[in-house]
Amino acid sequence: MTSNSEIREECIDLKELEEQIMLLVDKSDLEEMLRLQLSELEMLQSMFPNPGEFCVDDYSIIADINEFVEGKYPDIPHCLDYTINLQLDKVKLEVFINLPHEYPAIEPDIYVRSDKLSRDQQHELNNNLAEFIQSLDRGDICILQAISWLQEHALEYVKTEEITKPNLCSSEDCDNNFARLWIYSHHIFSKIKRREILDLSHEYNITGFCLPGRPGIICIEGMSRNCEDWWFKIKHLNWKKIMCRKKELIPINSEEDCIRMRKFSTFQEVSFMGEKNSVKGRNGHMDMGALLRYLDDHNCAHAFRDYFGIDGKICEAASSH
Repeated sequence: MTSNSEIREECIDLKELEEQIMLLVDKSDLEEMLRLQLSELEMLQSMFPNPGEFCVDDYSIIADINEFVEGKYPDIPHCLDYTINLQLDKVKLEVFINLPHEYPAIEPDIYVRSDKLSRDQQHELNNNLAEFIQSLDRGDICILQAISWLQEHALEYVKTEEITKPNLCSSEDCDNNFARLWIYSHHIFSKIKRREILDLSHEYNITGFCLPGRPGIICIEGMSRNCEDWWFKIKHLNWKKIMCRKKELIPINSEEDCIRMRKFSTFQEVSFMGEKNSVKGRNGHMDMGALLRYLDDHNCAHAFRDYFGIDGKICEAASSH
């Protein structure tokens, strides 16, 4: 066995590690992508002019993007988020749209919800919509094509049966294993995905945390079947790259055992951005030391090596603040 003193051999070179996870974006290419996004936004606003049809999450982001492409705003702005509410017969669809900075060179993030869809129906609709978007040529704006696809096909997924909640497992009636999954994503920025991660975690009685950014880190824990069902639905969203780095499986005998095994009391989204790096957009640096301390506080500092391939030491000076 490796002792804690051996694991924490040396302090992390935070600057070096942060540089490894930063994305270098060609500014001229980025400006061109953002111009296309603004042009598409204007077109969609004119096509959905009725109150409540087209909703922008934060209009200040549009102003920031305009200033950025004009050279007046030095930092990379936040990603553009908006919602299009479609009324198809008696079915209302909420279409949540998040545009990565590189869109339309890469795929947009689109997620559809409706109170007329069960979880499985919603999952199937979003999967098929993602497949349609993947079939389109990259480099061309495609939100209108996605909306047209929904207008043509969405009602096929709406059935009349009563919507039921997922069949949650307990240790007595489903399996006798407690699971903890350590998940790595190339990045997690989309508000849509982050909302779905939180909602499903609450739905499946899962605890842990989600750390958005680049890279994105997720830990989930709970009954094995619940974790597997959660992971199945999350990994089938539209990701550039996502994987389960490590799975811990522990036999248990009772619900009390499950409670005792949990290292986290709830599921929450966390952030470890240093004050001087708390800039708008995606160009801030994660405080890796704060992440390591957070893991250590929950008795799982070993996960740091699983994610980053290096051993870290919590320096006394850092931990004393």
